Amino acid sequence: MWNLFGKKKKSVDPPPAPVDAIRNLRDQIALLEKRENLLQQRIIQSTQEALKKKTSNDTAGALFELKRKKLFEAEIAKLQGSRITLDSQIMALESAAINVQTVQAMKSGAEVMKGIHGNLDVDKVEDLLDSIKEQNDIHETIADAISRPGQEMFDDDQLLEELALVGNEPGKVQNNVQNKNQDQTSHVFLPMAPNSAVSVPQSKESDLERELRELEASMLA
Repeated sequence: MWNLFGKKKKSVDPPPAPVDAIRNLRDQIALLEKRENLLQQRIIQSTQEALKKKTSNDTAGALFELKRKKLFEAEIAKLQGSRITLDSQIMALESAAINVQTVQAMKSGAEVMKGIHGNLDVDKVEDLLDSIKEQNDIHETIADAISRPGQEMFDDDQLLEELALVGNEPGKVQNNVQNKNQDQTSHVFLPMAPNSAVSVPQSKESDLERELRELEASMLA
């Protein structure tokens, strides 16, 4: 695109994905490790050459190999510092990627909760709880009204008196029960039994019944 001054804006490339950046950093660390291993081999070689030249009284040559050894060691120290820096970048990228995924998951969960609670608010929930409490109170009132007659059928004083007799001798308990039964039945009035035999009236036999009886008797003869 051209701006107002006639110059074309530079296109900005999108940043690489975190996975690609982490992969590139790890490849670079692997390259640094290979170079470090190579320098370790050169240090060993320089040390061996210094010993040989020392043995052959070549002091200058031995010092030269030791200087090379020091250079290799300094380079390894730099490589190790670079590796630490790259490792810290990898950890920072991994942490940032995890943070992004965590935020996305939290956002998705928030959207789901918003959808679930879309038709609910505090007032509606409180109204529902009040309605449930009211219905429970009505149920308790009805249950008490229904069960009250059954509870009033028994006299607590009489039950306490009977409870006091529990554990006494069986004969005493039975006599007490019989005495109570006699007291309860003493006020019941029954009709007097007749002194003479009760006559059962005989029904008059009709002519039809008599003829049938005579017919049955003739058939059995």
